[in-house]
Amino acid sequence: MEKAKNSGCLWMFLAVVCTCFGYGFLKIIGISTLFSFIVSFGVSFFVSNLIVGKPKRNFRWIGMFVAILFLALFSFLISAVTNGWERTHTESFNNSEAMARGTMVEGSDTIQVYRSNRIWNDNYGKNYTASLTIREQDYLALYKHLEGYRARSNANFWGDLYDYIDRTDTPKLDLVLNAFAEIQREQQLDQMEFAEMVVSCIQDIPYAFVFEAACMPAKNYEYSIRKVLEECPACCVGGVKFGVQNPLSFLQSLKGDCDSRTVLIYSILKHFDYDVAILNSDFYRHSILGINLPASGTYKTHYGKRYVLWETTAKYFKAGDLPANFNDVTHWNVVLTSK
Repeated sequence: MEKAKNSGCLWMFLAVVCTCFGYGFLKIIGISTLFSFIVSFGVSFFVSNLIVGKPKRNFRWIGMFVAILFLALFSFLISAVTNGWERTHTESFNNSEAMARGTMVEGSDTIQVYRSNRIWNDNYGKNYTASLTIREQDYLALYKHLEGYRARSNANFWGDLYDYIDRTDTPKLDLVLNAFAEIQREQQLDQMEFAEMVVSCIQDIPYAFVFEAACMPAKNYEYSIRKVLEECPACCVGGVKFGVQNPLSFLQSLKGDCDSRTVLIYSILKHFDYDVAILNSDFYRHSILGINLPASGTYKTHYGKRYVLWETTAKYFKAGDLPANFNDVTHWNVVLTSK
């Protein structure tokens, strides 16, 4: 038997709430605006009729009008928030992520440089600023130097490669090293604070894939890669020997994957006399940093030394913190140490 017609107030409330929630859900999963509106509108009226019965005809029209009004307001708020976030994100990328080409005076010469003015917080909320600068002539001299690399053996291929990159690039990182040294002098950081400052600076640079082959359309990759490239088609560098950016190329483009970052951080901290390690995992297809300092968290013992493990590809990972899907230390192997 059909339910008695209700006064309409509860029906109107349910219709509006169901319409807004249904519309919001369909938009979140990527359904078009028009289709989301039609489906949420129809389903909300059906559910409201099912729960409280049909309202009087005049309330039905009023309910439709109110639902449309609320839906328009709801849609406007979603659009405003989304556009505001996109503007903030774009401005942040333009101002902070861009590596600008400029000049600097060195001795009696004016030289071309690439410079990125970084502003970042470490993983404890402390704010830093630094200008990461490399000479254009150094970048041009080294950006293809891996093309000529010949492995000494296959016993420790990646460790030997990273060691070669470190020894080749580090002498040309002097301007970057000076910038970090200046922060140390000004703020009197202790050993752990300095390491945290350096690592968080590199963590703050957005992740990009680095492939030996040319970058392909996102649809050609497995889901984990495809998802990233669909959101950021520019987050890919192709045609890079061994699939790793040497430090100068990474700093020139600000595009680097896991071992592009671990090699750069390793080189910086090694220069400042830290006992650091690079650990790779064939199982996880990933690379992380290890640091021999007193700290809690996940660690790997190597020849009697305790290396605390550090994720470098994303913000907010402290020393000893690893993502849950990468934290089985039996899958991590030390391939290079500084001491």
